[in-house]
Amino acid sequence: MKKKLTLRICLLALVLSLTGCNQIIGNIAGTAMDTTTQRVGEELGDRIAGALLDDLGPRMIRAYTIGMMQLLFYQGGYDTDLADYQPGEYTVWESETSEYGQIMERAFLRRQDDGLEWWRLEAFSEDEESGEEFHLVMEGLFDVQEDGSRYIRRLRVKYPDKEEAEEVPITEEDSERWVVRADRLTKESMEGMRVGEEDVTVPAGTFSTVRYRTDANRYDGIESNWWVTEQPVPGRVVLMTHRDISDDEIVQDIQLVQYGDDATESALGVF
Repeated sequence: MKKKLTLRICLLALVLSLTGCNQIIGNIAGTAMDTTTQRVGEELGDRIAGALLDDLGPRMIRAYTIGMMQLLFYQGGYDTDLADYQPGEYTVWESETSEYGQIMERAFLRRQDDGLEWWRLEAFSEDEESGEEFHLVMEGLFDVQEDGSRYIRRLRVKYPDKEEAEEVPITEEDSERWVVRADRLTKESMEGMRVGEEDVTVPAGTFSTVRYRTDANRYDGIESNWWVTEQPVPGRVVLMTHRDISDDEIVQDIQLVQYGDDATESALGVF
């Protein structure tokens, strides 16, 4: 799959999203991030800033991998329903408001005969000072539960600055802990947060949407808005913003750049 995109993100921005901006990610995910990732987040930020993954021990690498997998799966908003993705469908997202910008991709590659699903998660980056590009690729096999939650069964990763992809060992305990939850809001809750119908233009096009808003709470002061379309977009969310009510500043926006249905090949040789 080829995409004509300008790759201008910093991997550090993604890692810091797990730590300094963890409250924002909590809003996106609707669930707490792994506590191990939070504990090692500060050191990870320092290391990943220079893509010095060789300096990280096995536990740090595993925590980094857990956090990145969760972040890349949860981007897109509360109402993103993975069940809306069909095999081959993908979405590409960009955030221009973070300090370095962000581009992320999520693709549903294949559903096996036994019901297990292969997904690919990618993050692209470029260091503004050196011009060096970074590229993180993850391909995971997930066991899908009746409620839509997905449990990791296998994971292969190509880390930045690594020539070859690596198999990440997955224990049964890991499988129970590395979960992509199906924390979809109730119909009644969505109705309560409904703002109204709006036409929204993002790099992927112009969409008829319904806008939803969560009020800022006294703990983080962040108001979140997301725009959901009934048009044939995987996951249906085309834009999400997070606003700090203390200074009325948009601290992060996540907008749809591209989507399609031809992501059917493994980039890391998992099938």
